[in-house]
Amino acid sequence: MSYNGKYNSTACGFIGVLTSIAIGVIIGILFALGFIPNIVTAVWIAFGLAVLTLVILVIAVFLAVYTESKILSKCLKRYISCLMAGILGTLISALAALSIVLNPAFISVVILVGIGAFFTSLMIISLVLFVLCIVDKLHRNDGVFCTKD
Repeated sequence: MSYNGKYNSTACGFIGVLTSIAIGVIIGILFALGFIPNIVTAVWIAFGLAVLTLVILVIAVFLAVYTESKILSKCLKRYISCLMAGILGTLISALAALSIVLNPAFISVVILVGIGAFFTSLMIISLVLFVLCIVDKLHRNDGVFCTKD
């Protein structure tokens, strides 16, 4: 398998997934050691962010189709798989975490919190890169309605 540098800058690339794994492991360890006492509030915040990100993504898809925007289409093609993986993983892990008692004494709960942190960080990284993609393309005037002088 050869190295292909063009996937390194995406959220599903080497850097994005490794960063998300590291964040998930760190959050899991901190929760297991008792340094995150109000984890239920964090799970609710992650759930709300996932719902908000899903709404933003649906609006972006409709805008891309309705306005035939090259900018949104290019950025959606590049980041929609990572965004959807992060959103769905966050929603599922948050619902699972909210349906049980989050006691750090159980290893399965610590693993669930770590998985939730992984998906939440993947979602946030993907959303930030998606917005940066749009801003970059707007800055370069790659839009359908932009004309170069």
